[in-house]
Formats: sequence, C-alpha cells, structure tokens
Amino acid sequence: MKKFLTIALAALLAGNAMAMDNVPESGLTWVGFAGLTVSNVKNLGLDPKVGVTFGVELDYMLPNAYGTYISTGLGWVQKGARDTFIDSNPLTPSGTEVTKKVQLHYIQLPIHVGYRYNFSDKLGVYGEVGPYFALGITGKGKYKYEDYEDTDYMFFGKHYEFGTQKAIQRFDCGFGFRVGAEFKNMYSLNVGYDWGLTDMYTDDYRKDFKANHPYALKKMKNHNLAVTFGYRF
Repeated sequence: MKKFLTIALAALLAGNAMAMDNVPESGLTWVGFAGLTVSNVKNLGLDPKVGVTFGVELDYMLPNAYGTYISTGLGWVQKGARDTFIDSNPLTPSGTEVTKKVQLHYIQLPIHVGYRYNFSDKLGVYGEVGPYFALGITGKGKYKYEDYEDTDYMFFGKHYEFGTQKAIQRFDCGFGFRVGAEFKNMYSLNVGYDWGLTDMYTDDYRKDFKANHPYALKKMKNHNLAVTFGYRF
C-alpha cells in the first residue's frame, strides 16, 4: 500500500510539473480568423442560412493566472435566414416556388473571458464565454420567384417591406461562447454560438404595429453558429 501511494504521489507531482511547463505565456497576441456561419432569426418564420465570417481577435493571457485570458476583437459576421415555399398569391402563377432570403451583415465585437490548457508545446484547448456587441452595416431581403423576377428590399433603414417607417434597428447584443483547439501555437479550429438578446424591431414600429393590429409582434433575435479557422501572429 505504501509503495502504491508513493508511486501515485510521484505520478501526480510529475503531472503537475509537466502542466506547469506548458502554462501559456502571458502577454498580448492577435489572431486572424475566417470561417462559416449557420444563422437564423428567431420568430421570423424562416430556416437557417449559411454565411461567412472573418476578422481579427486580440487575446491577453493574464500573468500568473495559469491559462486565464481575456479575448476581444472585430469581426465581419454574415447572419440571416432563408426559406423556400409554394406561393399562393393570386398575382403569381399557381404553384410558384418562392425562395425568401434575409442576408444581414454586422460588425461584431465580443468581450470574452476564457481558460486555456496546454497538453504540450504543440497542442492546447480552450473555452471562453461573454457578451458581444454588434452593429448592422447593411442588410437585404430578397424574394426569388420561379420564372419570375426577384423582389428586393432593404432590411435596415426606412425602406423596409412594411413601409417607409424604420422597423429594424442596427444595434444588436447578446451572449456567446466558444471552444477550440490550437496546434503549434499558431493554427486553431474553433466552434462558437451567439444568442442575440436584443429585439430587432424598433420600439416605435412595435408600438404602431400593436395600435393597428389585434396582436403584438413577437421579438426577433439573432442566433448564430460559427466554425472558424485561425492563425496566431
């Protein structure tokens, strides 16, 4: 028994020593990233849509924190939703297939707190959580009819499909997380998800809609999954 305890203690000390040898170095580094998104807009009644994302990330590994870091940066994120259905509008041919697509482009800034563990000097894994803040730069909705010309409308601003009043706000914020692995302290593969907490409708439009309809609008919110590849400089 005493021999077993001695071996176990030696193995534990050796493991701790190896872990200490692989503690990430403190300091500031930055990462370029690009990848794909799968997004949807809650309560818009559409299906998820594939898009792209790219940008730069700044990571600050805290000194004497054994892998705890703060991450931020700026990214271009394509969000939105889409659906294909059979149109029953009497103004279009019977049984016409219609594709509705909402494509939104945001500049997004996350502020995450994370923890990284290095198995060796060539492989590390990490996870992080925190809020994000985003600004809608441009957005477009499109109806594409089978054998019929497309119909476009601007999603932000005063040219939304409901009329001349501004219906959708540009500001968005929410909460997200990300997990990933990094190889040779340079190449990374990440998976993250963001839950939008902001109602995309403006307050003025929501009030006017409720005053003129027997029901209130449900809150529209962005949801977004991202898979990205990164390179640390």
